[in-house]
Amino acid sequence: MNARRPTAHSACTLILYFTAGLLLASCAKPIKPHSEPESYALVNPVKADAWKALTEGLPDDGTSSWFAILDKGSDALRWRLALIDTARTSIDTQYFLWKDDAVGSLLLERLLLAADRGVRVRFLIDDSFLSGEDLEMLEIDTHPNIEIRVFNPFQIRSSSPLVRYLDNLNDFGRTNHRMHNKLLVADSEAAIVGGRNIADEYFGFGKQQNFRDFDLIATGKVISGLAAGFDTYWNSGWAFPVTEVDGNKVNDGDLTDLRAELRETAVGLGAWLTETGVEPRDWSAEWRKLGEMMLPGEAEILQDKPHFEGDTPPVQVADRVRLAFQESDTEIVGITAYLIPTDELLTSIAQANATGVRIRMLTNSLASTNHVPAHTAYRHQREAMLAAGVELHEVRLDGLDRADYEAPGFIARRFGLHGKVVIFDDNRVFIGTLNLDPRSMVLNTEMGLLIDSPALNEAVRDALAPNFSLANSWRVEKNESGELIWRSHDGVLTRQPADGMSRRIRDFFYGLMPIDSEM
Repeated sequence: MNARRPTAHSACTLILYFTAGLLLASCAKPIKPHSEPESYALVNPVKADAWKALTEGLPDDGTSSWFAILDKGSDALRWRLALIDTARTSIDTQYFLWKDDAVGSLLLERLLLAADRGVRVRFLIDDSFLSGEDLEMLEIDTHPNIEIRVFNPFQIRSSSPLVRYLDNLNDFGRTNHRMHNKLLVADSEAAIVGGRNIADEYFGFGKQQNFRDFDLIATGKVISGLAAGFDTYWNSGWAFPVTEVDGNKVNDGDLTDLRAELRETAVGLGAWLTETGVEPRDWSAEWRKLGEMMLPGEAEILQDKPHFEGDTPPVQVADRVRLAFQESDTEIVGITAYLIPTDELLTSIAQANATGVRIRMLTNSLASTNHVPAHTAYRHQREAMLAAGVELHEVRLDGLDRADYEAPGFIARRFGLHGKVVIFDDNRVFIGTLNLDPRSMVLNTEMGLLIDSPALNEAVRDALAPNFSLANSWRVEKNESGELIWRSHDGVLTRQPADGMSRRIRDFFYGLMPIDSEM
């Protein structure tokens, strides 16, 4: 179906709405942090048998951490289900985005089942994409063992995310800072950290879009720090009970109806639900196998401060990662969905390259990106990165190995990169939520783990290697005339791969706007 052309009437309507939004914004009272009842991570005094199975083969010295890579989306979903099913005392979950699609519904269904058996569930969600899902959150919050808080909420809560920003322009400095963190902790025993939001496309089950993403599952010493980090956000004054954010009322029977809706939606995952054996159960056998595969390492927990006022901007994670660039001796390998280096990072890259450090980066092409304005900002920096010595690769939409990251039967129209990983030399690796762009490095709050572990470094390096293959990416270079070319296994392009003229047109017009620092 052809998109409807904008008419004079629709343009006038947009202008009128924008004007009304400005008027509403001028009347809106900016939200300030305020105190809520504090709560903290729980430690189960009696370890569940499944947790014993996980750790029985690991040295119990109290000083070590262990990690396993969650490279494929279906595995990342399966282990989230395992964490939730195994919990006996507490589940803490913190996410930027949680859709009410098949994956989101399945995980919400399992959180409710955990709460039914007495597990305390604390659910922290950013407000960016909650439009249309408020009632669902209110219904889940009626469960006596579940508490939902919304981080950094909008004062005027319109149904459209874009309109929310327009309606709250008087408080744009705050609402433009979002919580991009992603964390799941069960019983203070195990956690998952990485780039995945909760939605079909981040696990390979999308029909229109799928992503190549990356997570870690962790246990050992690092867990107490991750749990404490969650507490910092939960008790920060910026986490508001969903009942205070949305004034709608729900009825006693709404949660019962919601359970049926969640089950009906989760069935959209198809045969995977039955063929992979992910029904609620005892996961001890799987935890035992995982424990035998986990790799040791010393983890530095990186987490931005959850504040938007005063002299504490959310840049702590970015500063530490940039320092790691400066500390490297031999090689830096990174994948990032959006690659728009700040001036400081670009300087660090150039300095590292000048000392002989090889730097390779993979990011989205115009054809693969889900965010054309961010690609435009990257395009503006592309030649500067090449001049600084970066070996640039861009994702091929038709990469030969893309099916490895999509669930069987779910080959989407579009395939792109969403992971956030940086390998440093042969001993360290960063895995988290930080893209190498201004939104992550300056505006949003982020988190991740900087892990010293030669074994994990090697495992992550092996997992990422196929993504840099010329069968899966374009190598961006300059020809003898100094013009950009895109080289792959089956030929060379003289203009960037775009997957259609409409993307090239949008990229051109975004390039006329001074928005790079917001990407």
